[in-house]
Amino acid sequence: MRQTGIAALLAAALAVPAATAQETQPDTLLVIDMSNSMWGQIDGVAKVEIAREALAGLVETLPDGAPTGLMAYGHRRTGDCGDVEQVVPVTPLDRAALNRAVAAMKPRGKTPITEALRQAAAGLNANDRPARLVLISDGIETCGGDPCALAKELAAGGIDFTAHVIGFDIASRADQAKIACIASETGGRYFNARNAGELAQALKSSTEAAPAEPAGFPVSFSAVEAETGNAVTGPIDWAVTDATSEQLVATLGGNDAKMELPAGDYLVTATAGERAGGVEVSVNDQGASVVVKLASDVPQATVAPAAASASASSSLSVAFTGPMEDGDFLRITGPDGERLETDSWAWVRDGSPVSLRLPSEPGRYAVAYVWAKGGDRSIATAAIEVTPADLAIDLPAEVPAGTMVKVSWRGPNGEGDYLAFVPVGGTGADYDGRYAFVRDGAELSMQAPAETGDYEAVYVAGNDGQVMVRTPFKVVASPATVSFEGPLTVGSHVDVAWTGPGGGSDWVGFAPAGAPAGEYLGWATPEGSSVRLPTPAIAGNYELRYVLSASEGPKVLASTPVTVAEAEVKLEAPAEVAAGSEVQVIAEGPMAGANWVGFALPGEGDAAYVGGAWNSAENIADGRITVMAPTEPGQYELRYVIATGEPRVVARVSVTVK
Repeated sequence: MRQTGIAALLAAALAVPAATAQETQPDTLLVIDMSNSMWGQIDGVAKVEIAREALAGLVETLPDGAPTGLMAYGHRRTGDCGDVEQVVPVTPLDRAALNRAVAAMKPRGKTPITEALRQAAAGLNANDRPARLVLISDGIETCGGDPCALAKELAAGGIDFTAHVIGFDIASRADQAKIACIASETGGRYFNARNAGELAQALKSSTEAAPAEPAGFPVSFSAVEAETGNAVTGPIDWAVTDATSEQLVATLGGNDAKMELPAGDYLVTATAGERAGGVEVSVNDQGASVVVKLASDVPQATVAPAAASASASSSLSVAFTGPMEDGDFLRITGPDGERLETDSWAWVRDGSPVSLRLPSEPGRYAVAYVWAKGGDRSIATAAIEVTPADLAIDLPAEVPAGTMVKVSWRGPNGEGDYLAFVPVGGTGADYDGRYAFVRDGAELSMQAPAETGDYEAVYVAGNDGQVMVRTPFKVVASPATVSFEGPLTVGSHVDVAWTGPGGGSDWVGFAPAGAPAGEYLGWATPEGSSVRLPTPAIAGNYELRYVLSASEGPKVLASTPVTVAEAEVKLEAPAEVAAGSEVQVIAEGPMAGANWVGFALPGEGDAAYVGGAWNSAENIADGRITVMAPTEPGQYELRYVIATGEPRVVARVSVTVK
């Protein structure tokens, strides 16, 4: 549900007329956050998977020919603030290229929003066309840049450039403000994707005509000292949030600030140095005058973890007291209150205690009570020590390629944790389809890589995508064979003996000689010691193969050349038969279950037949088969059809039905 909601927000951000898209629409650049924090989960689904599905949905809604490109950051390297790449250039819409690019990217690194914004603006400006950018991010800048200042600089520079920003699962209004400013400075819109219901509604709205902007009414903002009532002097930062959606509506600066707001309920917060305060306000058609009292002291709050230390990536119960106001939350921070790359938080409205997932990296951290009306200020903290987890992965030192391997493990067993097979030194993102969730048991069955070489089994924390332990192993060659007895004729069956990995998605079957591993004709899943296969429908040279089905793609483990000869077919029937009667037919030929003997109108294609006037060739006994004559009189053909591939008539007799 969240997935479709994100797509709705994106589609809403990009809603434009479809006519002559390439000429009339601005250049559009989608910028996707692929920092490591995108491994975090919402309702048990990794945010990166939600974003992938959302972007795929968006691409389908864009008008044909609309100039569209894709940029990503944090998708190639860990800890590299220069990891920004234009993955797909801005060209007339290429849905396949965009979908391939999104599917291939995996979260790895940091969040260089400022650098991505700089590169995106430069590329779009170079095209000398109206341009817009849509940024999806689940967090704030982590590379020391100032995206707000850069957005202001770009706008002042006269670049025809609009940025829409989607904050994805960002609890802190202060954090939202740090990316929403990009939209406000460039004339774009900010969206806060928060829960499944809101996202589903946004998707629905995006498929409808965009509603007119609601009327705005004058609102003034002033701040006074809580102790004296005197006006606060000096810089003041304001944040206006929709009380219902918790979406940041605007940020303002200075005392006696003014703006227009639609009628509704809002939370207004103000900070001035160490002073902070907030108030809930309702705006009606008369507007509103907002006065916020700023106090140097803060509300009382306490944070009490169930233990002073806990193992990495485990869940810790935390009790608390505090203002308990809407928008307050608990957060895991660094020891000095710094925000972590992967944000772990819980609403206080869920009640005390709450459960917080600890980082996967051992070290010193803190739990903070964050006061929303105080500009997301931490008003109570408690230190916690994250200790190394008890971790182990056990599997054979050598495993045959493509076989199913039993792997046992010990670890935190947290939501979304998984085991994966990766190249030596690989990250949790390098699993290439070879993974299993630890929730499925203490012993997991996993398919070994298809290529021989050195690998590692890794335990990956579901909350931040970090590898917590590695166990090396070697993939060795996996022997396989296929064999059969006797000559082969078209449209018949053959029993094929096989040896090999025996994977549930592997197959034994025929393929054209020299064809790629993914091509096949008749096939069967390898079960027991042999399988029965239908032979090809056309005589010629083929290969009989054992094919390993792996995440890297199919791989031929065994192949033997075969020649399939034309079958000898005999078909005899009376020249005249009564309509709807049982006709005794002499028939000899290949008896695969797909083949049939039956009536068709002369001149019709090989696959044509008269309903109810046919019988499967496997019912031929002692050279005879019974076929019902058509119920309508006329001239017909009685046909012997081989249908183990494309249907092919191999014998026919003219019959008059009276």
